[in-house]
Amino acid sequence: MPRTRGRRMDNVLSRRSVLRGAVVLGGTAAAGPLLWQQPGYAATPPHGLHLTYGADPGSEMVVSWSTPESVSRPRLLLGDAGGSLSEVVAAESRPSPGLKTVQHHARLSGLDPNTSYSYQAVHDGAASERFGFSTARTGRPVRFTAFGDQGTSGGKVGPVLDAIERFQPDLHLHVGDLSYASGAGGLRVSEQIDSLYHPSVWETWLTDIERVAARVPWMPVLGNHEMEPTASDLGYESYFARFTPPATGVAHEAGATTWSMRVGNVGFVALDGNDASAEIPRNHGYLGGDQERWLDATLAELRADEYIDWIVAGFHHCAYCSSVRHGSDAGVRDRWTPLFDRYAVDVVINGHNHMYERTHPVRAGQVTTEAPKNAVIYPAEHGTTYLVSGLAEEDESLPDRSTGPVSGVTYYTGTDFGLRVPEATPWSAVVDELAPVVICVEASPPNWAGTTRMEIRSVDAATNTVVDALTLVRNR
Repeated sequence: MPRTRGRRMDNVLSRRSVLRGAVVLGGTAAAGPLLWQQPGYAATPPHGLHLTYGADPGSEMVVSWSTPESVSRPRLLLGDAGGSLSEVVAAESRPSPGLKTVQHHARLSGLDPNTSYSYQAVHDGAASERFGFSTARTGRPVRFTAFGDQGTSGGKVGPVLDAIERFQPDLHLHVGDLSYASGAGGLRVSEQIDSLYHPSVWETWLTDIERVAARVPWMPVLGNHEMEPTASDLGYESYFARFTPPATGVAHEAGATTWSMRVGNVGFVALDGNDASAEIPRNHGYLGGDQERWLDATLAELRADEYIDWIVAGFHHCAYCSSVRHGSDAGVRDRWTPLFDRYAVDVVINGHNHMYERTHPVRAGQVTTEAPKNAVIYPAEHGTTYLVSGLAEEDESLPDRSTGPVSGVTYYTGTDFGLRVPEATPWSAVVDELAPVVICVEASPPNWAGTTRMEIRSVDAATNTVVDALTLVRNR
């Protein structure tokens, strides 16, 4: 039996009760043909399996998957790595906007930290292949990868996933614009063009990433392309149909649009840039200041935690970027960077602009020290480093370009695209305009002297070469 810290998991059924149910259903199926309304679809295996951590990554995990239509008794089989799948977890099912596809989510709790498990998604008539995951580990380096703006362009799917697999991260942080099912990007005028919305792209994307996302927790952040032309004002239905982020953020009827969690000595904070963006006003201000109040309290708690050395914030719109397309966003910069300064946030990761860029460390809008490739910096002294990786996979014949040493910062006007104001870009340290960059990060636990290091290596997935490297050092 898998170890579950002395208590049962959410919605867990005994193996005996499941077997008994199978016998009963089998007898009913033999008596008449009406039990299965969609026999063809019932034989189709679950697909698009992906993981997300729960609020406590050491003991909670959510396993999610899709089926083409409704199926009978969707559930998860769980066991120790390499052992029998002796636990059965009932799944919650959700509809998919614009599709017959159904999304299923099995919430696991009471798991053991530092432990590997095997699992399989099943329903009556079909099963997925067997996958595995590990709960968050303590006393060892924390590894994660990050990027945004992915999509389903075939040429880069494999190399990007290969780069993640080579690094063997504990989690992947996706900073928004996941599938590009909606090409409108939250622009109201564009949303009237039906040809820009293809909800089935979500299923293609989930199938594409399954070989990694079914083994490595795929922690999502909302981007502007997650604002879809659906029935609600926010347009987040497709996102929340497919993801169950940790319920640790601002309480909102739409779902967990923000979240935070701790993995080892790293605290992660995910924000909804659509609430703050000065460029795309569709969801601007929908949280009414609650996001800033939550961010203030969360960062204060993380920085006061004696076991947290590093704080990483992820959101979609860029606080600092010299791209010709979107540039920097004054909304997120003005509302959030003062809090990053106050609580000494170490790293901020953004997407949105389809290029790679890293800043020198910044505090109060000013560069505190030069940090070229391979530099070593001390964020407690020097401030926050901002990274952009928005070309993880989307295929573009005309990629975004840096316009440094002068770029633009967008201010809110209440209309699409806002007001672009020129500014100098002395904060820009490293730029790569063409490579599909996977940011690879390793944070070590403190050594005997209380020193911990965060190594950032930004890798061109197409060539497996390092395009940027930075070392951050903290002393307890």
